[in-house]
This record gives sequence, structure tokens and C-alpha cells, in this order.
Amino acid sequence: MNTELMEIIIPLDLKYKWSAGPHLGHFLRQLKEEKIIANRCPQCKRLQLPPAPVCGRCHIAMGDDWLELSHRGTVISYSFVVDSMYDAGTGDMRPVPYTIAAIVLDGGSDAAFFHKLEEDDPEKVKVGMRVEAVFKPPEEREGLMTDILHFRTIE
Repeated sequence: MNTELMEIIIPLDLKYKWSAGPHLGHFLRQLKEEKIIANRCPQCKRLQLPPAPVCGRCHIAMGDDWLELSHRGTVISYSFVVDSMYDAGTGDMRPVPYTIAAIVLDGGSDAAFFHKLEEDDPEKVKVGMRVEAVFKPPEEREGLMTDILHFRTIE
């Protein structure tokens, strides 16, 4: 039997919210105040950035040992992104190209922070380059990762 299938397209606009939880929520509130914080495991002393409720190494509760890190750091790895992907935070496709980097912030030697770089020229981005966070103006901050626009080269 040869049956022709019919396609029905129904666009859905689903709004939803989710809890960031106490640790990530504290981190995001601090970002709004232009502070980057990590929490430290009470057992192995490893930093979690962004903060987490449980240590990924020891599997114990992280507690309340918070550390404010510098806005400056060192790029330890990076990727140039050329294919657009869906951004769950905005509901749109991310514009390309852009550079994403793992950055060890000063004062947080065992925690890498992943964020966009301002620089997207493959000839200029290097492991070891020094960068600093560029925040949105205070009145535009929302307590989101996007409160940091990008990291720019400083040396």
C-alpha cells in the first residue's frame, strides 16, 4: 500500500525557567556585581569554577569556602568556532565566527573558566596570552554569564 504522509507543522513557543541552585545562583549574583568567584573543596582544596555543590574529584559537599578571582588570566586552550549552534540561553543560533577559550584566572590556578575572546584572528590568539574580562555596563547586567561580554587581550 502506498500511503502519502501528511506533515503538520505546529510552532511552539515554550517559556520556561529553571533554578540555578544556591551555588551557581550565588556565582551569577556576584557576576552582576562584577565579581568572579569560585568555591573550594574542603577536602582536596580544588576550586570549582563555576561553583558547584559537590566536588567533582572527592564527591563531597563543597561547603562555603568562596574565593574571589581576578578579572585577568591566561589562556590555556582555545577553539575557533565557525559553525553556528543553538544557544539555549537565548533561543537563537549563535553568530559565528567566535573564539572560545579556557582561561585560568589569576588566583585560581586549578580552575579553568570558559568564555569568548574578543580576538578572533587565528594569527593573534595564542596559548599563554594574557586576557581580562570585559563586563556589560552595570545597568545592563542581569546576573547571567553574558554579563561578561568577552575577554580581551591585555599584553
